[in-house]
Parts: sequence; structure tokens; C-alpha cells
Amino acid sequence: MAEPVDYRCKGCFSCIQECPREALTIRENTEYPKLGDSYWTPEIISSNWYQAETGKIPVSGAGYRGPFSGEGFDSMWTDMSEIVRPTRDGIHGREYISTVVEIGRKLPAIKFDAIGEIASPIPPALNIPMPIIFDISPFGRFENVYEAMAKAASYLGTFMIVDPDEWFNKNYKANLVPLLTSQTLRKFDQNASQQTFKKSLTKNAVLSNDLIKTCKMAELEYEEDVLSMVNEAKKLSPGTIVSVRVPFGDNVEKIVEELTYAGVEVIHLYADVNGRASNSSEQGFIKDMTLNVHRHLVDLKIRDEVTLIVSGGIAMAEHVAKSIVCGADLTAIDLPLLLALECRYCKDCLNGLPCPVELKEVNPQWGAQRIINLIGAWGNQLLEVLGAMGLREVRRLRGEVGRAIFFEEIEKEIFDKVFAHV
Repeated sequence: MAEPVDYRCKGCFSCIQECPREALTIRENTEYPKLGDSYWTPEIISSNWYQAETGKIPVSGAGYRGPFSGEGFDSMWTDMSEIVRPTRDGIHGREYISTVVEIGRKLPAIKFDAIGEIASPIPPALNIPMPIIFDISPFGRFENVYEAMAKAASYLGTFMIVDPDEWFNKNYKANLVPLLTSQTLRKFDQNASQQTFKKSLTKNAVLSNDLIKTCKMAELEYEEDVLSMVNEAKKLSPGTIVSVRVPFGDNVEKIVEELTYAGVEVIHLYADVNGRASNSSEQGFIKDMTLNVHRHLVDLKIRDEVTLIVSGGIAMAEHVAKSIVCGADLTAIDLPLLLALECRYCKDCLNGLPCPVELKEVNPQWGAQRIINLIGAWGNQLLEVLGAMGLREVRRLRGEVGRAIFFEEIEKEIFDKVFAHV
């Protein structure tokens, strides 16, 4: 008998039932449980593989069989109140649901002159068709992988954050967001009395000031003098959106407050690949930390003035919607892009071992199409969530905690009454 083509198996058991000799059996691949880790589970990885291959929404066919609640995003549910809020059928095109988001600074109020013309200076803004951009990959930073991601970002009309020291292709400059630090942004001359901003060279011979001038958006790592770096970048190219990349941590609310009052247009808050704050004493999760930052800005009455991007631990389409409910304007994804290229998240490359799927040799065109398929499937799931909530645009979802149920809050509400007198 010929060797079975196991990767084509759909688990329908028809071969077992129809075998005249009852000689066939099906068992779980022993390598499957080894995929990923406790956060990036085999189910999440295989689901993203399926979406990247087909561009379709994964359907279990027999209902949800998982736990009622869990850690992280699994302790939060979107509220599908179809009875009191009529649904919108956006996924089939019967009603239009907008997933467009704006990136940039927003005015607290608009002023008009005596003849009714707008007197307020309108800050620059960018529109992208979905609340998803591509973040720097945690590993797998090969030229072909970069090319595939850039092709996909160009086709989708979104942005891709890159380290220009590693890779930058001017053919995709309209969709690339260079990540710059004080070292790459400027070179300090010890013999001079000031820092020379315009003479900073990156390793691939691209001038930092050229990057800021030619790209629609640039991102700066948060440092002590980041505000002066932002001002220099805006002087160099006033039309370029400048984002500040801030790690989630103990003082993140105060940092975001300071940056917002200083006029920063975009703040990118990031956690590790599992959605945890690496430099926090409490190891908080991205869901709760985003909600804390959002509520802090709302209390200060400055939330609408700044764009918040969050990243880290965004593993499924539902995590995008849940992050926006918690107060993000949009999300940045990293590891799902590698999963779309059939990465197993085995971490062999992080340990100096060869990649079993040879990401380095990936065909950029093939890889780009799989990423496009994945984002398309995620987009359809976002439309389903918005439609079930009765929303016509994703921007209305931001900070709408009334559209969600949090397990911790429900548990406290119920059991505090039960055990109040114990």
C-alpha cells in the first residue's frame, strides 16, 4: 500500500469506514502537541495555518468545545446582544461595515474664523483599511521573509514596522515604518558642541533623514530624550507621522500621559509575544494594561487626541476586536505573520538550530499571498463581531467596554454577594 499523504487528511474517517480489510487507523500526529507553547497552542497555530492556506474563517462544525473561561483574552467575551441592537450583515455585503482607522494626532476642538473657514491647523493623518499593521518579527528576519511581508503590506494598504539596520527596500517605502533609536537617528560627534542629526547613517547606507522624509510614518524607541527626537523629526518632515514605541510596564500610564500632553501623534504600546509586560513587577496582561491606559487618558479628557497602537500576544482575530474594546485604536501583529509562512514556533532558530520549514528560502510571492489570506480571514471575523454588535464601523468599538463581559468583574459581582457575610 502506498504511503498516505498525511497532510491532506481532514479527519473525516471515511477511509477507515470504507476500507474492506479494516486495515487503516488514524491517530494524532505525535509532533502536533509539541507545537508552540502554553499561549501559542497547537490549536491556535493550526488555525492560523488553515486561514493562511484558504483565506476562510475556521469553523469547528460542532460548536465550541473549549473551556468556559481562561487566562488573558479568554477571560473576556464580546457581547452579542442581537435582540436590543439589530445586527449588521457586513460579511456578505448586504450592509457596509467600515473597518477603516485613522493614524495620527486629533484636535480637541476645531476653531473657525470670521468667514466660517477652519482656522485650526489640521494635523496630518493616515487611513488604513483595517486596524492591523505588521510589527517587527521576534525572529525569522530573513530577506525573503521581509520581502513577503512587505508585498502583503503593500497589497493590503497597511504598514510594516522594520529595523532599517536590517532591511529596507525603497520600492515599498509607502508602506514601511522605520524603527529608529538615538543611535540610528543621529550620530554624536565628541568634537562638536551639538549632535549632528542629518549625518546619521544606518548600516545599509540609508540616511535617517531620508527615511523620515520619504516614509509616511516613522517610529522612535522610547528614551529619555525621545521628545527632542520627535521634534527634530517633525521639523525635518512635518507631514510624516511620528510614533513613539513604549513598552508596557509599571509607569506606562504616566509615560503615555506625558507623551500625549507633549503632542506626540501616535503611541505604540508593546508587550512580549505572550502579551505580558516584560519589565513590570506584576507581569500584567495586555488586555488589562491597555484598559488601564485608556481609562487614564479618558479621565484626563485627552483620549481622543492620540492614536494608541498595541501589540504583543495578538494571536487570533478575536484578539484584535478585544484589544480595541479595551481602548486601542489599532493593533500590530508579529508572530501570526510567521505562522502564515508555516512557521511551527518550535524556537529552533532561537537556539541556533536550523529551521525545519526553511523560512530563509520562502518564496516571497507565495508568502505574501498566504499573509493576505490570513488578514482577509481575520477581517471577515472582525466584520462578524461588529455585525453581531450592530456596529457600522470599527472606530465606534474603541473603549466600548459595555460591549464586552469580563470574567473577573462578573465573578466578583456574583460571589461578593454570596460570601459577603461569611
